[in-house]
Amino acid sequence: MTTSEFHAAIVEGIPIEGADLSEVDWKDAQCDGASFLRCRFIGCRFAHTDFRGATFEDCIFTDKAASTGATFAFSEMREARLLRCDLSFCHFDRCKLFAIEMDRCNLLGARFNHADFSHSYGRKVVPTKASMRRCNFDIASMAGIRLAGCDLSGSTFREADLTDADLTSTNLRDCGLEKCELLRAKLDDADLRHAKIAGLNILSLGGMRRLKVSQDQQWLLLAGIGIEVHPD
Repeated sequence: MTTSEFHAAIVEGIPIEGADLSEVDWKDAQCDGASFLRCRFIGCRFAHTDFRGATFEDCIFTDKAASTGATFAFSEMREARLLRCDLSFCHFDRCKLFAIEMDRCNLLGARFNHADFSHSYGRKVVPTKASMRRCNFDIASMAGIRLAGCDLSGSTFREADLTDADLTSTNLRDCGLEKCELLRAKLDDADLRHAKIAGLNILSLGGMRRLKVSQDQQWLLLAGIGIEVHPD
């Protein structure tokens, strides 16, 4: 699909299905509310692109041969929905991601640089909101990310970097956190029940007040800080 054909479809509100959009000029494109189904975005750079409320289903953003993903730079993605998309090795640089929804997406090796999941409704009201459920964040770079109160349930973060992350009150139920770097991460009020937490050192966390774990996880947490538990 050419850039002119693409823009004509967007203006007319026509859902775009099965198209290769790799050659489209995405800079400053206005795609709010657009719908993409089974489309390809190989090697794309979305600079200042407006994807507010857009929907992506079964789309591919990754050049698997080169292990490189698309770049989202200063893009507006509030309330966007991405379902079953391949976003591995994609780079989210200073994007606005408030209320984004991702379900069963592959974000292997993705990088989040100053990605903003919050929205200001005034000086004192700045909520954080996102739902990224059953996604693959293995080896992703997410240091310093702020996901307080978000739903990440069922996702995997094996060997991901969550250093200094704010996961306060975050839903991490059934997540895979093996070998995940959580140095100084805030997990106050977070829900880790039934998550895979082998190797987690709670002493390295930045906060863990009222952290929720299931009974069978107690032994793993104690073992992680060198405490041996023996039956009576």
